[in-house]
Order: sequence, then C-alpha cells, then structure tokens
Amino acid sequence: MRPSFMQRNVCSAAQHLLRSCWIVLAVVGSAVAAASAPASGAQVMEQESQGTARTLSYEGATTIGNNIIPDAARLFTAKTGVAFSAIGGAGADAGFKAAVEGRASFGGVARELTAAEKTKVGGSEVIGYDVMGVFVYAGNPVTSLTRAHLKQIFTGQISNWKQFGGPDRSITVYSEKLAGGRATVKAFKDLVLCSENYGPVKELEDAIDCLKDVTQDPGGIAASSMSFAVPGVKALAVDGATPNAKSVQDGSYPLKRPLVLVTKDPPTGDVKAFLDFMLTPEAQAIVAKKFVPAR
Repeated sequence: MRPSFMQRNVCSAAQHLLRSCWIVLAVVGSAVAAASAPASGAQVMEQESQGTARTLSYEGATTIGNNIIPDAARLFTAKTGVAFSAIGGAGADAGFKAAVEGRASFGGVARELTAAEKTKVGGSEVIGYDVMGVFVYAGNPVTSLTRAHLKQIFTGQISNWKQFGGPDRSITVYSEKLAGGRATVKAFKDLVLCSENYGPVKELEDAIDCLKDVTQDPGGIAASSMSFAVPGVKALAVDGATPNAKSVQDGSYPLKRPLVLVTKDPPTGDVKAFLDFMLTPEAQAIVAKKFVPAR
C-alpha cells in the first residue's frame, strides 16, 4: 500500500531534521577540536603580541651587556624557564631609548641617570658599580695622574708626556665615538672634564678597540671600564688611589659609575623577577667577577 501524501511529507521532514542535527554536531565537533589543537603560526604570533610568550631582552651599554647579562640570563633561564631573546650592545643612550619605547625589556645604562631620564622610566635598579680605568701603554713610565692632569690631557691643554715626568712623546687620546651615546664618554666628561668638551681624540667604535690601539701606541691613553683591560696596557692611579674594589668602596678612587637597568613601566611579572634575581647572592657573584657588586 503506497503511503499517503501526508505520510510522505512527515518522513521527508524527519529526514531533513536528522540531516540538520548531524550538521550541527559536525560543526560543534570541529570547533572543539580546533580549540584543543596546538595554536597555528598566526595564533602563536597573536599570543606573543598579547605578552604570553615568556622572553626578555636587553639593549644598552656593552659594559653590562658583554660582562653581566649573558651569564645572568643563563642562570635565570635555568631557574625559571624565561629566556632572553636578544642581548644588544648599542650603547647606553640607545639602550635607554629602546627600553622607554618598549623595544627592549631592559635598557642598560652604565652611568648616573639624569633628572630628565628618571622621569621617563617606570623602574630602575642599580645592580653594581663599574670602576673606570685610565689606561696607557704598558711601557709608559707614568704610573699616576690627578684628575686635574687628566682634564688637561683629554681637553687638549697638554699634549706631551714629558710634562708629567714621562718621555718626550706626543700624547694620543683614544675614545669611543664622542657622539655615539656611549656611557663611558659621558661619565668621564662629567667626572673628569667637569662637562667641558673633549679636545683632539682618535675616535673608535668601542672601548675594546681603543685599548687594542693603546697596546701598540707608546703615547696612547684611553678611559674605559676596567672590565675591558687587556695585556699590553696598564691602569693609572688617579689622585693617588688605584682602581680596585677596596678603593672604590672606601671612596678614595674617584672614577666609578653605577650599572643601571631601566624599564619602561613599573616592573611586574618576569621583568620584576629578573630585577629581583639580579640582587640575589648568585647574580651579585656574577657582577663581582669584574665589577663592584651592589650588595
């Protein structure tokens, strides 16, 4: 017996409803699977842009970037799993700018922050102190100068070693690029030149380059972090004090500068954790390898 017209319509409606249910279940299932699947490349990029990727970065003074951050970062990563994606050495001014613009987690400044700079950062931490040395050719008989002598040399007022009891030889002053935003240049200018301008200097890219040239130049002199000392040069006593940790701590050696990490915002999360870590005995031991620790 053939089904009636009404029966045929009821069956057709039931089949349509069943197909609709299967479609809904398939769509829901796909959504659940997508939610539980690993994120795609685009999704990962979106997550990183929202700050869920746990990496940090440093830009700034090579004094800090070359001698402290690499070892500190390795130890911090081993403890926390938070790695450094980049460690740069473009100089203090560049590092400060990278931090306040949010292009680096930390900016490294190897000098005192200016009053204007302090208003632009959310956080700063002194992690140690650098001893600045004044280096000459190892065979130079001069062993000590006063800050007044250094000012005369670096401003170009005196240009022969015989005026300081040395040989009758012209003085060649080596310096990192004066307009390169390097912390050593500014710190030395503030501490020794009393903000007067440098005289004639042979400008090179980095402190390491300056000291390498002094090893080959009996008339050479250069100011640099003691951490960059190399065979073939010697550091002079300044105002009668030798550049070591004891004379820095008792205040007799005048050429020292703080090593500062700055952040764009008040530190939180991994940024705060790293700053706190830098003041622990383990991290301060890393600082103490070449510098005077903050604690």
